[in-house]
Amino acid sequence: MFKQLFKNNSTLGYLLLVVSFSMLFIFVELNNGKLFTNDFLVYFEATNDFFKGNNPYKHSYGLDTGYFKYAPTTLVFFAPYVLLTFGKMKFLHLFFLVFSLGIALPLWKHILEAYLGVIKKQFLFLFLSFLVIAIHITRELHLGNVNLILLLLFVLGAFFTHKKKLVLTTLFWAVMIVLKPIMILICVPMLFLGKWKEILYLIAFGAMSFLLPLLVFGWTKNLNLWLGWFGALSSHGEYLTSPQSLQYLVHTYFGLKPSWLYSFIGLGLLIVFLVVKMKGKEVTTLNYLFFLSLFMAFTPNFFITDSQHFLLSIPLIMFLFYRSFQTRNWQYWVLFSLGMLLFSFDSMDLWGRDLSNWFTQIGILGIGNLVFIVSSLYVWGQLQSENATPHHL
Repeated sequence: MFKQLFKNNSTLGYLLLVVSFSMLFIFVELNNGKLFTNDFLVYFEATNDFFKGNNPYKHSYGLDTGYFKYAPTTLVFFAPYVLLTFGKMKFLHLFFLVFSLGIALPLWKHILEAYLGVIKKQFLFLFLSFLVIAIHITRELHLGNVNLILLLLFVLGAFFTHKKKLVLTTLFWAVMIVLKPIMILICVPMLFLGKWKEILYLIAFGAMSFLLPLLVFGWTKNLNLWLGWFGALSSHGEYLTSPQSLQYLVHTYFGLKPSWLYSFIGLGLLIVFLVVKMKGKEVTTLNYLFFLSLFMAFTPNFFITDSQHFLLSIPLIMFLFYRSFQTRNWQYWVLFSLGMLLFSFDSMDLWGRDLSNWFTQIGILGIGNLVFIVSSLYVWGQLQSENATPHHL
């Protein structure tokens, strides 16, 4: 499937970049005794604890905030974690993260090429796309989360949408949603674009994800696990904060009490844009994938979650960046540069603890993501006005 893709010199150069960067970062972290992978530690210890007969939703693992907040189905996915020690499984998990990063960006570029045409300086495009999220990659590798895997699952689903393979498309997206239910936002454009087959398939796979632990663990244990998961989400949600969410940004800049209302207002505005702009128009593959990536990019602004989830914005950012390369429109470059300035450089190593903490407190990352979202809406609108004729679903 990927044979032709990885014959491309730009892709091979990008893979060398990713592997070199990741190995250097992991070596430095190991040398400094900081390769904690605390998020992975939660998956590992919770899974091992469960297979010893305990409830993984009752207490934290590792850090005080290290509660296992994943659906019971993921215990089946994580079952191989019991086979090896934490030290060995940690490196295997890091390998999967690096592998996901190495595949996802070139494959998404390949999809963009199919509908927007080929650009020059492809390695430079991939290098700069990597640079946009480099800070977030270091955090992902440091913590050992699964966001890069989520990114790959989304791109694989998009690839099979391009290939008109509905079952494979929805299978990858269903696994993605099971791993992180906040990914459910990608279903919003499906609903308003009338993608009923995709929705039905996702519902079917969702039902299967409920039945999978039932087949493995039995009815009573499965039911208790799901009840424990719902309880964990409700009882442990209070300690979570995110200075990048719309709730926080509205409170910080307008003095209004934090509320989910503002998140839903933001979501509603995106839905209104989708409905108004697509009314009476045929849904093309490019438009469909654009809106999926748009709502996925909005996910870490909508939910209260970790900063590594902004890795999920890279498909939308690459769309904006691709059009900047393609058209050489100075306005697009200004928008991209502004978004990148806010989005890509919030690092304690760059600015020091005090300045970095201040950037975090004022929600620079969340604002940068919103700049990318609004900029992409403008660029997409300009593309539509140019009467682009991408392939149809």
